[in-house]
Amino acid sequence: TDTIKSYLGRSLGTQPPHVFAIADKAFRDMKVLKQSQSIIVSGESGAGKTESTKYILKYLCDNYGQSTKSAGSLEQKILQANPILESFGNAKTTRNNNSSRFGKFIEIHFDGKCSVVGG
Repeated sequence: TDTIKSYLGRSLGTQPPHVFAIADKAFRDMKVLKQSQSIIVSGESGAGKTESTKYILKYLCDNYGQSTKSAGSLEQKILQANPILESFGNAKTTRNNNSSRFGKFIEIHFDGKCSVVGG
């Protein structure tokens, strides 16, 4: 989309704050520094951690997937694992009907050409 494209390759602070800016910065640092990068998504119950994670995955897969078709498929596979992980330890709270009781770790794999190849 246009929003995703507006953050591609841009320095932090040149666009309004957005998770796409963080995802792009992490990707560019991984590529330039040749080091693994981490993005920690935190917040209170109902703050949008799961949605932010989905946006980060979409950004990385859409821009750096091997092809549009495989990127969408790969993104879907990674995102489809999320409900399975969340089925362990979730509970209803006053703020959220499906509040997680644990952190999640999602790993994205890139090949030597810096294309998303797995997760």
